[in-house]
Amino acid sequence: MTNIEISRPRIEDTELINDFFQIVLRDTFRKNDILDLVDTMLEEFKDKRRCLNQDIESNGKNRFFLIAKEGDKIVGSIEYGPSNDLIHSCTNGELKDIPEIGTVFVHPDYQKQGIGSRMLNLIFIEMKKNGIKEFCFDSGYKSAQKIWTKKFGKPEYHLKDYWAEGSDHMIWRIKVEDVIE
Repeated sequence: MTNIEISRPRIEDTELINDFFQIVLRDTFRKNDILDLVDTMLEEFKDKRRCLNQDIESNGKNRFFLIAKEGDKIVGSIEYGPSNDLIHSCTNGELKDIPEIGTVFVHPDYQKQGIGSRMLNLIFIEMKKNGIKEFCFDSGYKSAQKIWTKKFGKPEYHLKDYWAEGSDHMIWRIKVEDVIE
């Protein structure tokens, strides 16, 4: 864990990061028993690529990424930027002007080692530095919902059976001052 460096993505890391997205998404879909939703997984991957490209093209202005690396291996990612359309529709636009933290991914072989928490703390510091007072994030993955509920408490929006029976969607709204260490 001590060899993990967290920094801004470099353009030359783009393909490695995109490969990392595929690994983590495939693992996430497997863990949540939704591997059969191939089109959804492909859309999620395309969205993550789009977000990364927004960061690279704007040098972190339109979307801001941090990448965790061990040597040349990408082992984690996190970003913040404009909140997504799903958050807008599920909250009747209430959170449309609040930045969203997204793409909080840790490589399956590196999970439960504190990398996600380190990335979150660094992104909170970056948000505070940029005058951001609150953020939101959402999840439809049961495995992630357990983590986020443990870390941040109950979501502000809990949309029961949103995706299908037994598959909820959750949205959190958090003040930066409440989470920064």
